[in-house]
Amino acid sequence: MDRNGIAAIFVNLSELRALYAGNFASMGRRMSLGGNDTTKAFFSSAESSWQGDTGLKRDEISSFTEYGTPPRAVVLWRFTRPDMVDPFVTGLAKRGFSQIDGTWRNGDPLKVDFTKRNPNNPFLGPLGRASMIAPLKDGIAQSPDPGAATEAGAVSAKTSLAGLAPFEAGLDGIEKVAAQGSILQAIVLTPAIWMQGDDVTDLMATSPTVDKKALADKMAERAKKPITPVSMGAIIADVETKEPAGSGVVIALPYGDCDTAKEGARIFADKWKNAVGRDGQTGAQRTGREPSVTVHQGKEACVALLSLVGTPDAERGNSVLRYITGAIWQRDFKALQGG
Repeated sequence: MDRNGIAAIFVNLSELRALYAGNFASMGRRMSLGGNDTTKAFFSSAESSWQGDTGLKRDEISSFTEYGTPPRAVVLWRFTRPDMVDPFVTGLAKRGFSQIDGTWRNGDPLKVDFTKRNPNNPFLGPLGRASMIAPLKDGIAQSPDPGAATEAGAVSAKTSLAGLAPFEAGLDGIEKVAAQGSILQAIVLTPAIWMQGDDVTDLMATSPTVDKKALADKMAERAKKPITPVSMGAIIADVETKEPAGSGVVIALPYGDCDTAKEGARIFADKWKNAVGRDGQTGAQRTGREPSVTVHQGKEACVALLSLVGTPDAERGNSVLRYITGAIWQRDFKALQGG
């Protein structure tokens, strides 16, 4: 999605509802991901307003998945039942949508109209940007770009990100760690995450003119450091366990073989404990958690699994996930940085 290496974000509304007995205030406090306009509207709007704008009850939506780069990002809505798709599409005409070239739209593609802005309406948002909607077999694809919405409908299990061997193995490993528990939200990262905080990359990306000596010094300094094995992406999941009761984060780092996965896990654990962020603290100091490390052999990838699950937060949130995602947004998550 961006140079931070974010590929997709998943919000499991069904599991959040089950955990918090449908209390939307508590569900919203747990949220660290899902910063798109649709998810924000879901949690900020009143039930009557949401139903009026969408024709759906909030508990009829199973999940949101976001991918792509704004303003052409896509949000996939999964309904709790596939037979809800046709009635939803039929009702779009009553909500200002018209069908053009296979997609339903409530305005011109990518156009912003501040006179229509409504942060509580998922189809307009704070900018009044029109939505393009393409029906799926169990939900809809929403995007400001009709092409992106249409393409989402053509994605199959084999061609989706989750169907790629490294991510399939990573998801399988996380599900094993979270057995008898639930995955509430997750963020999928590409290998670009390892370029975060790289002094050479950041210097070249942020400076219009590069000081040759400063660049040479940074490259020489980096050359002295041991090479960090770069994983084939990463999955960071918000996990709630039952036996024993706990909450926290499980991180899956897929590699080509298990020896490399073990080394990657060792380096992550070392950086988590010793690498200091801009705030002067390590991940272990910020969260009070030490990673439990296991290795999971998938079909075509071996995954380093790092569990940061412990006693549930007093406010039933997830301070570990908030720390990690905040550090990623700020390009300061030292445990997943090369060098």
